[in-house]
Amino acid sequence: MKSADPPWPALASADPQSAPRPPAPRPRSSAAAIVLATLAVVAVLWWGQRFMIPVVTGLLLAMLLMPAVAALGRLLRTQAAAAGIALVVCLAVIGVAVGAFGGQLVRMAERVPEMISLAAQRVAEMEPAQDTLFSRARRALRDLDRAANRVMGASPPAPDSAPRPARTRVAPPAAAGAPADAASAPALSDRAAAALQETAVSGSGVVLEFVADLLIIFFTAFFVLAGGRRMRLRVIDLWGDHPGTRRRVEIAMVECAQQVRRYIVVLMITNVLTGVAVWIAFLAAGLPDAGSWGLTAGVLHMVPYIGMALMTALAGAEAFLAHGTWTAMIGMAAFVVALSTVIGMLVTAWLQGRAAKMNPAAVFIGIVFWGALWGVWGLFLGPVLIALLKTVAAHTRWGVRLAYLLKG
Repeated sequence: MKSADPPWPALASADPQSAPRPPAPRPRSSAAAIVLATLAVVAVLWWGQRFMIPVVTGLLLAMLLMPAVAALGRLLRTQAAAAGIALVVCLAVIGVAVGAFGGQLVRMAERVPEMISLAAQRVAEMEPAQDTLFSRARRALRDLDRAANRVMGASPPAPDSAPRPARTRVAPPAAAGAPADAASAPALSDRAAAALQETAVSGSGVVLEFVADLLIIFFTAFFVLAGGRRMRLRVIDLWGDHPGTRRRVEIAMVECAQQVRRYIVVLMITNVLTGVAVWIAFLAAGLPDAGSWGLTAGVLHMVPYIGMALMTALAGAEAFLAHGTWTAMIGMAAFVVALSTVIGMLVTAWLQGRAAKMNPAAVFIGIVFWGALWGVWGLFLGPVLIALLKTVAAHTRWGVRLAYLLKG
């Protein structure tokens, strides 16, 4: 007679110790640990920016020049010579751009006294208004001051229409105010001269710091490029011997280099558009050195927001010097603001989103974050660093959610 099957076969037919056990759950990091680790990384990035900014920029430059260095290396049969030639050409291009931009700034600085004199002349020609917004606001503030003094029990100041005491007629207001005015003019010029001297000293320090950073950037890029494929293999070896892991690291490195090149392509397109638009606008307005101003606008556009803000001030000053009217100055400044808004907010965001497949909000927030962390360097490197973060996160288990958040 065939026996019936037991209702629980697994328990009846096998030893409990030999039964397969479910896999142990992977330990998960708590939210507090993730927050603390993130804050620690941000603190290290801020504290070590003097070291990390030139090194990171040098690595990005090496990623950008890798295809050119590889092609030159096949021709010259030596990787070091190919890296040196590529970096010298890159340095020459940067020198030409900085020279043109610096020359334009020097010419503009030489015309500052003329601009100040013209502004003083235009202000002196303005008719004094009898009842303006500022005069009404001033009277309202004086009424508020008298009311506050009355509440606090202090003696209120005399109103504007109140007659002056008889003793004030002994010294006329003009005679009393003339020495003060005469003393205030040299004080203002002295303060302006001191401010210019301080700006010159701080500017020279910034130039020296930039030159030192540039040397570190180019030496870092040279040694990375001179290492060639051996350097890339050593970086991959750091992640272990598992074939799948090594493959993911290699793919991530290739995609990071592609993101850097795409960012430079987007930057060049937007810079050319900005320079051509400024050149046409200066030609239409009859301003001198239209080509130089177009090149200056293209160079300044490399630094998001701050660069075009400086270009707005320079363009308005040039229009004021050329035409001598406030309308020309405001009109040219408004044109540069509108141009930077259209190209920066629409064209750049669209091209960057298409190239890096990121949403514009993530790009903007990333620029603000890196700008607050590293200043001007952070504004320049922010978009490409966010794109690299998304690429690395997409190839790691811990960063899949972050990559999905940054995805366009």
